[in-house]
Amino acid sequence: ESYDDEELCLICLASTEGVGPASIRKLLAGARASGEPLSEALQHSAAELEGRFGIGATVVSLLRRIESPILLGEAIVDALGWMEGRVVLEGSPDYPAKLLRFLGEAAPVVLFMLGDPAVLKDPCVAVVGSRGPTREARGAARAFAAAEAESGISVVSGGASGIDTAAHRGALGAGAAAVVPPVGVAHFRWRGIRQADLSGGRWCVVGQFPPQERWRTGNALVRNRTIVAASDAVVGFEPRERGGTWHTCLTALQMGKPLFVVSASGEAAHRRGLSRLVRLGAQALDPHQMPDAPQFERLVRDYRPPAASSQTALFEGPGDKT
Repeated sequence: ESYDDEELCLICLASTEGVGPASIRKLLAGARASGEPLSEALQHSAAELEGRFGIGATVVSLLRRIESPILLGEAIVDALGWMEGRVVLEGSPDYPAKLLRFLGEAAPVVLFMLGDPAVLKDPCVAVVGSRGPTREARGAARAFAAAEAESGISVVSGGASGIDTAAHRGALGAGAAAVVPPVGVAHFRWRGIRQADLSGGRWCVVGQFPPQERWRTGNALVRNRTIVAASDAVVGFEPRERGGTWHTCLTALQMGKPLFVVSASGEAAHRRGLSRLVRLGAQALDPHQMPDAPQFERLVRDYRPPAASSQTALFEGPGDKT
């Protein structure tokens, strides 16, 4: 696949650690407004980049280190090809429209993808949860994901241990799975998934960070929002009142996505997490009697998100700081 000079510059920018979608969009809009190629706009002085394009000083310092964005873009495309991956730019047929709809200006301009991007074109359900779930929750997540995948629903998760891994194993054995990792695709590794599992199902890895980027706490929160945005409904297993599952569930409520929560844990933190999310608008499911695919479809169809006024305190409390 070939890319023009502007696309190669965008690929280069999206691969530069510390340069996010907002800065890339400002650069692109400024270059187009002035009628100059993006590659030339990147050669402006630091003062011009800050003044004319509205780019912050920290990002400008990163941009000034880029000597040839077109050549770097080509090198990134080649490196991704060696990983049997591909670049998906905003506006291309393979770019998930739901990301733009729900993330807006924060949507990644470029995705670095492994596997089959068409997985995200199917209806999607996010299955997320504890890294140390109860045996009942782990089994319920795997069986639920398998049932959804068998019915043609893609199962989206974050690739972590525990519930995420159980969901992916169930989905890959029956249909399609998508993973959105908090690291670049060059550092992503499937957890608990064998090559035979990947050979037997459809899958994709959605890379929204520079391919060589390693773990950063902030990236995990960004990743959670992408999981929710890409999905038509979210099922959270054994959330506490803090951490990744809690944040993902709150994000689902914020975006108005149907949210379902499941817990078989007797721990007080899990009971509080589940009950609070139900008060905020989630619907609780029984881990011992999970809905089959047609039943879940009806639950999603009948779900009514909470009124906006009831969400004013969503991000207050202990879950807001982690």
